[in-house]
Amino acid sequence: MDHKLIWMLKSSQITNTAKNLTELSVSKNLYTENGIKEDSPKFNAVIESYEKAKRNGCTIVAYTDDLYPESMRQLALPPPFFFVRGNADILRHPVYAGIVGSRKCDFYGLQTSRHIAEDIAETGAGIVSGGAEGVDAAAHMGAINAGAPTIAVFGSGLDVPYPSCNLQLFKKITASGGAIISEFLFGEAPQKHNFPYRNRIIAALSNIVIVVQAGARSGSLITASHADKLGKSIFSVPGNIDNPLSAGTNGLIRDGVSPLTSSMDAIDELILKYPDFFALPKKTNPDEPAAESYKAIKENTENLSNFEKELLTLVKNGKCTESELEECISFDASRLAGILGLLELKGVLKKGFDKKYKIVCGGKY
Repeated sequence: MDHKLIWMLKSSQITNTAKNLTELSVSKNLYTENGIKEDSPKFNAVIESYEKAKRNGCTIVAYTDDLYPESMRQLALPPPFFFVRGNADILRHPVYAGIVGSRKCDFYGLQTSRHIAEDIAETGAGIVSGGAEGVDAAAHMGAINAGAPTIAVFGSGLDVPYPSCNLQLFKKITASGGAIISEFLFGEAPQKHNFPYRNRIIAALSNIVIVVQAGARSGSLITASHADKLGKSIFSVPGNIDNPLSAGTNGLIRDGVSPLTSSMDAIDELILKYPDFFALPKKTNPDEPAAESYKAIKENTENLSNFEKELLTLVKNGKCTESELEECISFDASRLAGILGLLELKGVLKKGFDKKYKIVCGGKY
């Protein structure tokens, strides 16, 4: 019997606390068939899910695997295993923002969610959400538009995609190099009590969590609560006090959660907490003669967003002050200062005493 199947069967027989899973993972007879109870209620369902995952090219990630995110091990009840459709390697991506909100959001909620996701994704960070209608779907699309990794966490089995109206979105997520994950066995319907469990995984995978639009009893508030318990930064988008869809988000702000007044609030928090991720790698040979600066940067732009590349082009062409750049950029001027700050952090641009930006020759490449 395959070692992973043995783990799935044995871990499904115990309460999945971190302590129990850790004890099971170091037990001497873990990968023997001793102790597997064939009369266990989940026995046949686990085997069937294992076989379906294999047949459909899905990845099974066990608690004992290196690919299992360390942040999920910090949960009180970590999933003993979960299934991945799509690119499982993006679980190694170091920085994700969770964006959640109402399924029945209005145009403001959709537009705001997509814009925030795009802005954050342009920095290279990934986006996590729940694959639902409304805010979730808009966040996933924002990440896809920006070419960043995105993870959708299901509250059902991978073979029971929910909601069905998002089937095309789910295909786009996997086609773009993203992933859909679920801790639920194949065939599991999207039952109401599944979604709080789903929400804890969104919180665990996210380095920060942003609630865009949520009613007073929205499940998004559960995600925020889990994030708070895990010590994650939480942001809430303020809304119209007369709109019921803003009751939850405004309530979070009232209770001390940071308001998100622009995407840069979230980006600044990520940069502050994970500066190494946003800095370009240094040159391997510091003694190597410096090439022409723009050429050197152009060859090392994997970590630069389209907006950042646009600014570099403008600086190269002589638009060197912030006011000159503001006149020429194709994006919202409110983003300019933040993107310039990112480029300075990465060592690509430097602001001189004359207040002109220069491309740094031999910077952090």
